[in-house]
Amino acid sequence: MKQKNICGYRILGVLGKGGQGTVYLAQHEVLHRKYALKYAYGAERARLRQEAAVMKELTDRRIPYLVDQIEDEEVSVLVMEYVEGTNLKEYLKGRVPMEEDEALAVLQQMTEIVAYLHAQKGIVAHRDLKPENFVMARDGSLHLLDFGTALTGIESLRHKDLCGTPGYASPEQMNRGRSGTESDVYALGAVYAYLLTGIDPTLPPFHPPIPEECPEGVSDESRDFLRKALHPAPEMRPQDAGRLLQEIEKIQKRKKHLLSGVENFAYQTVLLIDVFVASVLVWLRYREMPAEWGECVCGGITILLLIWHILRTVLGPKERFVIAREWNVTYTSKEMWGL
Repeated sequence: MKQKNICGYRILGVLGKGGQGTVYLAQHEVLHRKYALKYAYGAERARLRQEAAVMKELTDRRIPYLVDQIEDEEVSVLVMEYVEGTNLKEYLKGRVPMEEDEALAVLQQMTEIVAYLHAQKGIVAHRDLKPENFVMARDGSLHLLDFGTALTGIESLRHKDLCGTPGYASPEQMNRGRSGTESDVYALGAVYAYLLTGIDPTLPPFHPPIPEECPEGVSDESRDFLRKALHPAPEMRPQDAGRLLQEIEKIQKRKKHLLSGVENFAYQTVLLIDVFVASVLVWLRYREMPAEWGECVCGGITILLLIWHILRTVLGPKERFVIAREWNVTYTSKEMWGL
């Protein structure tokens, strides 16, 4: 790099390098706050300006906000919020394969961020979703970085370029086809397959593991989810991250329902045992036979059932009375202050 300072920012080190430019950690010389500076030279400057055009409209706190855009004769620079944390790729080392519930929780966080992008008026497609482009902050929240390949809905229809990372990129991306929100869905499916199996899709043969390669403990619902998200034909996948999020919630509800069913079965079984022991006690007392052991067993089971019932009542799921709330706001064309 030719210069150590630019427009009041002092370069501290390199955060990352990629095909879309180099990202540096910098400190503002007056405010003493740290920022991420992304540099681009030559032909890549146009791509950096495109990235700025996308990021300036995004306000979700899980996406770094754009602070400034600097242009001079040789270089273009984006000044962005610096998210302090651990790169998700590094975080996952030694943690994959994950248990299904843990993997599903990570995937849900990622999908919620992407669903925000897909819900924008211009429909933003990231087109390079992978663990390297997520950072886990100190509070455990995920943040999405690097919008160098991101396009809005209209622009993605015009572009037929090779983009993304082999293994996470969808077939249409690798074949220079039109890529959009359904390509992001494929990448999220590939990440989930990696979390469940520990098989890195960026290694040969450069494709995500298939559902049949998942461990035996993985549910059929998750396997069906992967078949939908990783379908070779983009029109056969959920068409955006919002719909993918609905599929994730379905898996969670089914697993919760299954656990609830098992717990209810166990509760009913213990209750029947208690009733049976109590009936035997009554019969023994009627025949004037000793039943001290039975009274102890029956009393213990009754106390267990009482505690169990209290826990189910206190800690069990609560119904939400307010399901939805609609706000009616009337807008007029008159010039006035406020609404």
